[in-house]
Amino acid sequence: MSFVSKSGRKNKIQNPYRISDMYKDYIKNFDIDSPYYVTAEEYYRMCGDYYKGMVRKIMYDGVALKLPFRLGHLFIVKRKPKDLVANLTIDWEQTKKFGKWIRYINDHTRGFRFRFFWSKKQCMVVNREMYRLVFTRGNKRLLAKLIKSGNFDYIEG
Repeated sequence: MSFVSKSGRKNKIQNPYRISDMYKDYIKNFDIDSPYYVTAEEYYRMCGDYYKGMVRKIMYDGVALKLPFRLGHLFIVKRKPKDLVANLTIDWEQTKKFGKWIRYINDHTRGFRFRFFWSKKQCMVVNREMYRLVFTRGNKRLLAKLIKSGNFDYIEG
C-alpha cells in the first residue's frame, strides 16, 4: 500500500513517511537493553505480517476494516456500471488478432466490477481528499484470483 496524489503524479512537495522512518521514530524511545527493542529487520517483518493480515481480513472475510486513529475504513466494493458495454476494458490480444476492438466480457462477475475502497467519511486527516490508497499489484492479482474462484462476495455500493 502507498499513498499518492489523486492525479497519480508525484507531488511538487513530496516527503513520504516510509517504514524506515517509522522504525527511526519507534527505536529512539528504547535502549538496547529494553524488552521492546527490536532490530530494523524484525520491525519490517512485523509490519509486513501486520499489513498482510489486514489485507487477508479484507479479502477473505469480506469485512470493512476500521483503521486506527480515525483514518476511516478499508473494504472491497463491487458495483455494476450504468453503461456496461462502454465501461468494459479492451482485450488487446484479441483486438490485434481480429483487427477490431474486442472487450473483456467477464461473465464470471455477472457485470460487477470490484475494487479496493478507502472510506474517508470518518477520517480526521487534514486535506484527506488529496490522498488515495493504492494497493500493490500482488494484492490486486490476489483479489482477481479470489473473484474468479467464485467463492467470495463483497459489499455492493
